[in-house]
Amino acid sequence: MADNTPGFGPEEIRSYLKVTGWAPVSGGDVAELWRLPGPADEVVLVPMKPGAPDFAKRARILIQDLARVETEDIQSVHDAIATVYNDVTDLRASHPSMSDGSIPLESGYELFVSAKRLRVASAAATIRRQGHFRNFPTRARDQAREVRLGQTRRGSYIVPIISQARSPEDVYSPRQDHIDVQIEETLFDRRVTATMSRALGVLEDMAGAEHAPTVSEINDSIGEGVSYELCQALAKVVNTESVSALDVAFNWSRVAAPPPGTPARVEFNRDAIEIVDLVSDQLKTKVYTREHLIYGVVTDLSRHPDDDTGRVGVQTLIQRRSRTVWMDLADRDYHAAVHCHDAGIPVRVSGTLTSPPGGLARMVVAAFGPDPSLGADD
Repeated sequence: MADNTPGFGPEEIRSYLKVTGWAPVSGGDVAELWRLPGPADEVVLVPMKPGAPDFAKRARILIQDLARVETEDIQSVHDAIATVYNDVTDLRASHPSMSDGSIPLESGYELFVSAKRLRVASAAATIRRQGHFRNFPTRARDQAREVRLGQTRRGSYIVPIISQARSPEDVYSPRQDHIDVQIEETLFDRRVTATMSRALGVLEDMAGAEHAPTVSEINDSIGEGVSYELCQALAKVVNTESVSALDVAFNWSRVAAPPPGTPARVEFNRDAIEIVDLVSDQLKTKVYTREHLIYGVVTDLSRHPDDDTGRVGVQTLIQRRSRTVWMDLADRDYHAAVHCHDAGIPVRVSGTLTSPPGGLARMVVAAFGPDPSLGADD
């Protein structure tokens, strides 16, 4: 940890303290005092001026105090504060021969490349459910440039993927009438991580089942984000000579609820990869099996009391530009749209999308509801 670059600012510190049970006692523009209720009655000083000459020193003292209170090592506390707004996905390659925390060059290369492949495949499935992509959407390819890699850690060999997350309570207000492009870009990262977690969880379940996956089960897995490209990314790293297993741990941001139905950790050994290869072979032929997904906020509602359906406008990003997508929803989904609009809850909609340049964007809806990536119920 460099003395002059703590890697976080006052907001990260305050958010971390809040979610770990501390509460502000007093303070001003320069510093705040925070207290941890309990028999020890611990108090820490939080520096509030990141440009001040002594900010790094005060932040370092704060970390030392927190490490003592939490009985954690200093680096762990530093990393927890620095990533409080992030989801961190740990990819760990293991083999019985790895005893010193190092890894052969070829295996390390495949692990880093697979981190990119897993992320891009998950991003593509977040935009469009498809068994085999061949050509990824541009937005999916951008993921490899936008997420970050943390420093490799010992523990066999761990590569952390760091991506943005955001608490749903801090996203949109009730009756929101537009989306915020910057917020949507941030939320896309969380949505990709949720897709990746669910898809890998489905693959792990199929690999651990007592029977080989059926064609129907493999087709259903596409709806959870499984694709030929995701399977290939897993297989290539586990099939390297010096890797016997790959496990992926999802460390969700402390300030955003974990998406429901997502596993905290998955693992794939050589036996599991045999099933992954079987799934991969089936998905290779599923190029034209696709379903679009859009995410955004409900901005328009229109329904006549005597009608069976209502017209709904969802403002979303299409090719990273704000567009309103129009859809007709039956009674149950229309009431869900009203609830999400009134509560400021982002939605996820799947179906067939048509968005001609300069024309109205429309969607024939297959499923409508709160965005499950943000901790809402499916």
